[in-house]
Amino acid sequence: MPFTRPSHIPFPTTWHRFSSPRGSLRVQDLTADLHESAMELLTTYFTRDEPPCKYIGIQKYPSALAELQKLWREPLKENLSLVCVEDNEDQPPKVVGVNVLTVICKGDKEEPFQTEDKIWAQLFGAVDLVSKGVDIFEMYGVDKYLTAYGLVVHPEWRGCRVGLELLKARIPLCKALDIKVTATVFTAGASQAVAKKAGFKDLFEISYQELAKKGFIFPGVEQDTKSSKLMALAIE
Repeated sequence: MPFTRPSHIPFPTTWHRFSSPRGSLRVQDLTADLHESAMELLTTYFTRDEPPCKYIGIQKYPSALAELQKLWREPLKENLSLVCVEDNEDQPPKVVGVNVLTVICKGDKEEPFQTEDKIWAQLFGAVDLVSKGVDIFEMYGVDKYLTAYGLVVHPEWRGCRVGLELLKARIPLCKALDIKVTATVFTAGASQAVAKKAGFKDLFEISYQELAKKGFIFPGVEQDTKSSKLMALAIE
């Protein structure tokens, strides 16, 4: 049965506050009024900077881009995703970072991945392969876990720990949801390093060279990142 956010958890909730060189920030639930700002940030900068998207040139392929946007939009309705905004109650929230989140349950019916779009098949297929590198349910003895479909920080706010604090905010979120583990495929060396700082552990790693042998080719990606990793954080 698909996971739903428990009604006793207030929405929106602020999960974390922190100070940055550019001012105070907070990590909160992504509310409907911020969906379009979040989608704009993802569409503009995730597609430009995330290594597989960047090197396959997804911005040049409207149909593949539309599939990626659909992948993001669906989880937003679940009210589980997080957003980092400037912590100023006197002004409308300005989105500086987004993490699209969802919960996968052991009993969920999984539809076989099928698409006629070759670019989308490359992108989603590679992540899907890595995500199945380890059985999270078996490894951690759980029946559900929190995962992500994208994390992005506005370029003006990079270097301000936004990505790190978004990842750390999963801890109180998971505790509220009674979830014992969060696992994510990190496709970039930079995000892998940030995840490690947040306490995530490597579970499965495959080089982009090996992915290419399996048909998932991102020309030039190794200029940025050597491998894709499935990483997880157990919630104490």
